Amino acid sequence: MGKGGVDAANSQQQTDQNALTQIAMGQANNANTLFNASLPGFQTAENHYSALASGDPYAIASAIAPQAQQADQQAASAKQNILQNGPAGGEKNLALEQVDVNRGATVGNAASSGYSGSFNALAQLAGQGVGESQSASGQALSGYGTAGGMALQEQNLQVQQKGNTLGALSSLGGDAATLFAGKL
Repeated sequence: MGKGGVDAANSQQQTDQNALTQIAMGQANNANTLFNASLPGFQTAENHYSALASGDPYAIASAIAPQAQQADQQAASAKQNILQNGPAGGEKNLALEQVDVNRGATVGNAASSGYSGSFNALAQLAGQGVGESQSASGQALSGYGTAGGMALQEQNLQVQQKGNTLGALSSLGGDAATLFAGKL
């Protein structure tokens, strides 16, 4: 291969190496973008499950407040229905009490299942965040590694070219020495 062909190969290899480096940089940027986009959601979920996992009754009550509020609304609606449509007497009173018992069971279940499930939820959040980060970083590192491999190939090719050039010059020098020695 002539010097022009080698230079063209080097130029193409450098172009490919630059393209791979750009792809790797893009993947690194994507990793940062994904991390920054998902971090607020992770933090919110972590705060929620951390409050549940704390065991603090006030923190748990605050964390399950939306479920408790929904249970309160359902209980109020059920009580209103019983008051308007239920027969007078002990059955109505019993039905009203049963609504309160059901409401308490719903809120209590939310608190206990929230507490006991919070540890698994926290573990899953940690695993998911680490997995996404590793995936995006791995893609970036792979691109950088490929670009680095191409740079090494280019250096090896340059060393070979210099070796070929030096070998040819050495051969010419040997031929010249033989000719010169033959003239003496």
